[in-house]
Amino acid sequence: MALQGIKTAGEWLSRGEEQLRRSRVPEPAANAELLLAHVLGMSRPAIKAFPSRILTEKERHHFWHLVLERAKRTPLAYVLGFQPFMGLDIEVSPSVLVPRPETEQLVEAVLDAVEKEGKRPLNILEIGTGSGCISVALASRLPQAVLYATDISQAALRLAEKNARKHRVEGRIRFLREDIFKPDARVGSPWADVLVTNPPYVPTEKLRRLEPEVLQEPFLALDGGKDGLHAIRAIISGAPRLVKAGGWLALEIGEDQAREVVGLIRSLSAQGCSFPETQVRKDLQSKDRVVMARRARAVRDAPKCIE
Repeated sequence: MALQGIKTAGEWLSRGEEQLRRSRVPEPAANAELLLAHVLGMSRPAIKAFPSRILTEKERHHFWHLVLERAKRTPLAYVLGFQPFMGLDIEVSPSVLVPRPETEQLVEAVLDAVEKEGKRPLNILEIGTGSGCISVALASRLPQAVLYATDISQAALRLAEKNARKHRVEGRIRFLREDIFKPDARVGSPWADVLVTNPPYVPTEKLRRLEPEVLQEPFLALDGGKDGLHAIRAIISGAPRLVKAGGWLALEIGEDQAREVVGLIRSLSAQGCSFPETQVRKDLQSKDRVVMARRARAVRDAPKCIE
């Protein structure tokens, strides 16, 4: 593609869009605008309002480099280095999932649950923190909360800690490299007011049919096993060791998993680990996306109600 003589923002936007369209990138015009806005440090409306602006040589090279990277179907958030989430810019890299609007619904569900009870000290556990977006967002909105964010990936934890520092909540989030549900995990008595997680829930067979961008994200953070419920089962079965009486279990799920997930939670009652209150919340596309379950206010000792 000939690029000689192209100088203005409008011309570069047009060429960028063309390149992205040829590479079958979804929404090529919007992607080109976002990339140029990032390079120029301007909003999308601003760059469209001044199409005759002359780009410097450095700006032209930077923009075209980003266009070519996006044309490889690299996720836009990885190209830019960040993703907006709950009003926060969350730094991302290929070591973590890109935060999505669906996960914002998970955070909103937790906020709704705990804010109804008024401000009080809270202990919140997040399993599989990734970029830290959930814990950072909750810490930003709940100044009375202390969060414990776990992950098995050291690279993810480093990035999550960086995001916590960026948004000045690092003093209230403890990042732990831990598999909470390994057989010899020592978690003590139930202590969490909220256990929140966006676990891998995509059935293995469906992974190969996802968009090229998604396939560049960490496989372990996507793969939910044969039926998509492998991690969810482990989390639900282990929740009684962690969630205190009256506490909440908050799960992001696949759009067709609500019935099975609610069934798994209700099965805990047979073990004396009742989570009698369950609710399913939908995402912005009216698809089942979040399951909230509240533990009974009077429960037996955790070791007696789990296998």
